[in-house]
Amino acid sequence: MVGELRNLLTERCLGFTLGDTNTPFYQGQYLVDTRDIVFVTMNYRVNIFGFSGAPGETQNVGLLDQRKAIEWVRDNIAGFGGDPSRISIMGQSAGGTAVDYYSYAYKHDPIVAGLISHSGTALSFKPNTANFTQTNFLSAAALLGCKGSAVVACMREKPFAAVLNASAEIKPLPSLALPQPVFHPTVDNITVYADYTALAAAEAFAKIPYLAGNTDEESGYYRISAARQKITLIDQQWRLFDLEGFTCATGKETAARARAGVPVWRFRYFGDWPNLRLYPGSGSYHGSDLHMIFGGIEDIVGSGLPNNIYENRTMEYMMRAWAVFVDDPKSGLSTRMHWPRYDPRRNTLARLGYRMDPRASFVAPAVYDGACPKNNSVAEAQGAF
Repeated sequence: MVGELRNLLTERCLGFTLGDTNTPFYQGQYLVDTRDIVFVTMNYRVNIFGFSGAPGETQNVGLLDQRKAIEWVRDNIAGFGGDPSRISIMGQSAGGTAVDYYSYAYKHDPIVAGLISHSGTALSFKPNTANFTQTNFLSAAALLGCKGSAVVACMREKPFAAVLNASAEIKPLPSLALPQPVFHPTVDNITVYADYTALAAAEAFAKIPYLAGNTDEESGYYRISAARQKITLIDQQWRLFDLEGFTCATGKETAARARAGVPVWRFRYFGDWPNLRLYPGSGSYHGSDLHMIFGGIEDIVGSGLPNNIYENRTMEYMMRAWAVFVDDPKSGLSTRMHWPRYDPRRNTLARLGYRMDPRASFVAPAVYDGACPKNNSVAEAQGAF
């Protein structure tokens, strides 16, 4: 995403999203229609193929895929009218976590100029231990008759679908709320680390501008999955789920950047629009904020209801804000959108779509962070990622 044409930009910036889909929504079509943008999206390996735990093999190759893609963009985007010195990466949910992981893994050579995390940071859940992921891999391999010293070579000979089906047979790790996938980021101390709280305190991240936030009711989305799995949680448990995985994790990561003097902005999205509701009371659920950045609601929502005027104005405002950040990550939101840089002690948390106001309003983070658990637990939120 980049700055708008009406701001008379002379160079293009680059928006880069960590995601995978073929819809115009994620391709950035509606964003680029009205802005001077070079937009790139990518695929990367997931599940057992991206986070295998295979003994003796490189771990977290799904995250390495992302790095390779960013390197390709740096080396080639000028041929598409882009500026390799003005790359920002953006991700949502696991993608938001991946963006934050990236800032720790490549703190000395980040390539990118800006980071954007929606509903996910490095503190949102605990990654797998190497031993746990390896055990899962060996269990899946045994289902396909692969054992012993040649287990990896044996698995490489198996059809893709067979490996995928075998991985699906491994029971998910239970959490207090929702079961979590067994093949996901694993501690290797190269791309993924065991203690991000300590790393954040040590300021061991890339000192580049960061825009991060989450929705007000993330669990509105996850309640559907829970119901399908016959998991019943009371509202207090869902509130803790939202706090641990999203509100508190985002608050801690943005506070660490602020302490380090890094330009950082934090948002909380409240939009609850009739044509985006999953069910009565779904609220500003996980992922609903992306519609404000990418538009294209008619492509992916079957409600048949048109956008209302406040929804459109909020969308226009957020599109502009994100484009301004990418155009000038260091100060654009402050100088052109009048957003104060984030300071946990001041009224600097931007509320977006709050009571249908299309503009940002700013409150003290403690309004929402005050209920955060003191023990830094993410047990309730493990199944969200």
